[in-house]
Amino acid sequence: MHFEILLNPTGASGNAWKVWRKTEPLIRASGNTYTLHCSTKEHGIGQLCTKLTSRGEETLLIVIGGDGTHNEAVNGIADFEHTSYGLIPCGTGNDLVRDMALPKKMEDLVRRILDGEVKRVSDVGELTFTNEDGSVIKRRFNISSDIGFGAATCAIVNGSKLKPFLNRLHMGRLCYMIKAIKVCFTAAPTPVKITCNGKTRLYRKCLCAVVMNHSHEGGGLRFCPHADCTDGKLDLCVGNGLTHIGFLRMLPLAFKGEHLKLKGVYEERSEVITMTSEQPLWVHTDGEVIGKSRRVEMRIIPEKLKLLV
Repeated sequence: MHFEILLNPTGASGNAWKVWRKTEPLIRASGNTYTLHCSTKEHGIGQLCTKLTSRGEETLLIVIGGDGTHNEAVNGIADFEHTSYGLIPCGTGNDLVRDMALPKKMEDLVRRILDGEVKRVSDVGELTFTNEDGSVIKRRFNISSDIGFGAATCAIVNGSKLKPFLNRLHMGRLCYMIKAIKVCFTAAPTPVKITCNGKTRLYRKCLCAVVMNHSHEGGGLRFCPHADCTDGKLDLCVGNGLTHIGFLRMLPLAFKGEHLKLKGVYEERSEVITMTSEQPLWVHTDGEVIGKSRRVEMRIIPEKLKLLV
């Protein structure tokens, strides 16, 4: 079998390249062949994926990187039917694989991928983001997309000089938590209308509205602990009417998925979720910040991601 290997050589503070150096001998020893594709500023992971999956033939991908890299990849896939996807996580949060029960040893994970068999089929989410000028952006996501707290935290973290330093120390999750606490005390609640399962509800003091395909985000937070990437639906968690102290209290409980018992925290599930707000709110997909919008829609797309893990 022939595998197409994709990675950003400087990704995860250089850890992606280190992981590749450990992976390459295992591929050679397996008797399989490969072509290595390294992203550049001119040709990112998404563009490489599009090129490789636009040939009308069966393609075996192995993508090495963090959640952001896998977000780029899933947005670049042109032909889901003929693409099988192997992922080797090496980022800060690695939330994409937390609910997959993968082998803990990288060697075992690589060998699992190299048999070329599809082990599971995953749903893929899609965000429709409406700009202030009325133009529309569509962006796929593996893990989650949300407005308010989570996206605002991602926006601050991605612009932080502390993040690269902590990433090198394998403490990137700490940066997220530091900035999350800051957002807890500075975020202003805002009215948000959310349509879910055909019913519209107004949350007058919304601090966060998280839509999840997988059950973890933000380095292990389980805002939607019941999210299942194979059920054809997205899970929604809304925090409404919480004080800043109450919201801060919610965070440690969310690591265990126990925050849903708190007053002002709501959970729903639907194939399509639409949100509108009076003021523009930060929006992200898999931690990658898109910008601010007054209207977003999240849905499950018909295509499925065929996983080799």
